[in-house]
Amino acid sequence: MKTLTPQTTTAPSRSQGTVPTPATRKPAALAVRSSRPSRPLRQLAVAGIVLSLAALGACSSDASDTSPSASATPGATSPAPGTSVPTSPAATTTTPARADKTVKVQLKDDILGHVMTATKLSRNIPWPAGNPVAAASFEIVGVQLTVDAGDRYSADVKPSMFTLKPGAAAPVTPTTEFGKTLGAPLDTTKRAQKKTGWLFFKVDRGSSGALQLTFNRPAYTVKTTGKAIKAAAFSKPIG
Repeated sequence: MKTLTPQTTTAPSRSQGTVPTPATRKPAALAVRSSRPSRPLRQLAVAGIVLSLAALGACSSDASDTSPSASATPGATSPAPGTSVPTSPAATTTTPARADKTVKVQLKDDILGHVMTATKLSRNIPWPAGNPVAAASFEIVGVQLTVDAGDRYSADVKPSMFTLKPGAAAPVTPTTEFGKTLGAPLDTTKRAQKKTGWLFFKVDRGSSGALQLTFNRPAYTVKTTGKAIKAAAFSKPIG
């Protein structure tokens, strides 16, 4: 780049009476103008500043992208690749094991002459396959019973005449839905007959307390004499 050096002239004294001609003033004027940057150069300088600020702003915006997003949970860490996350084991329901015990509980109806003796009690009898809902709600209780029917009257002893009462809960009648699957069921015992069989009851699993076996005698009327025999209930705890 060419450098312009200002030129100096010796000013004549007033005593000589000479006035500088225009030619002698031009170099000084050129020197003054050349010491200032031209307008295009100033515009380029300003543009350079603007470009520098824009570049700085871009850098600042790039840096802000590396900060955690607002949706990230503080303190949360992601499992390392290939690391298994432990899961809670599924809750399981255990059914109590079947319990069988020998008993000797006798119910007597002195008027009709019936004698009924419970000889075995089975708790938590496993449900037949295909009954998941009922198995979760009810316990199967089995009572083995020997019935010795009286010979005074023609009064049958039917399985439906028995009930089982668990604690303070309502008494339940035996069910016939299992047929012979769980054991030989008790049949109707007629006058002067003796039979042995099982009674099966469905008891609520939430029930508690001792079991009570009851024989519920219905009311009768003796045809030959017109005698009335009132209904009665004979109960004893069985276990």
